[in-house]
Amino acid sequence: MTTWIVLRAAGIGAYLMLFLSVSWGLIGTTGILGKRVSKSSATQVHQFMATTGLFLLAIHLGGLLVDRFMPFGLKELLVPMQSTFKPGAVTFGIVTMYVMVFVIVTSWLRRPIGTKRWRPTHALAVPAFTLAFLHGVFAGTDTVRPAMWWTYVATGLMVLFLVVVRGLTAGFRPERAPRPAHARPPRADIAPEPMAVALAGAVEAV
Repeated sequence: MTTWIVLRAAGIGAYLMLFLSVSWGLIGTTGILGKRVSKSSATQVHQFMATTGLFLLAIHLGGLLVDRFMPFGLKELLVPMQSTFKPGAVTFGIVTMYVMVFVIVTSWLRRPIGTKRWRPTHALAVPAFTLAFLHGVFAGTDTVRPAMWWTYVATGLMVLFLVVVRGLTAGFRPERAPRPAHARPPRADIAPEPMAVALAGAVEAV
């Protein structure tokens, strides 16, 4: 019974970490945060959420392997449409697992593969969340609980909203606040005023 509770909690935690990771990524690319959070800090938070979700997913899968309440084998957990328990919904979870592993690994290898190749692969996180949402709703045994049901509704609507905002603000980035006038270096293309030149000459003569 303890294993059954742990694997369910891990599955819910993995879903929530995926939700937070995807939401944080969409917020960071829509300019909502402006320049209040540095790019490096935002990236670290994003990767931490995704990696934590992957760790919880591993616990979820391990619990399904050892639990006797609803036994699963490696074939049922790794091969689509092989589960006798809601095969379609379980397949959504399997595909989500593969896509998220791919997205996270390519994120770790972003520098070697280059941003141009990395960006399209990272966009797969949103479809992966959609599949995780469907997996949780239709395969999760806690979906019948009102708290869990409304959690799915809230997280699904939030991601949908952020995707729409991201689409409407594509290409927009907030400009950095201008530097104070006294901090700006003098422009080389602007000639000094004659009076300033005369004063400078007087000072040198003294």
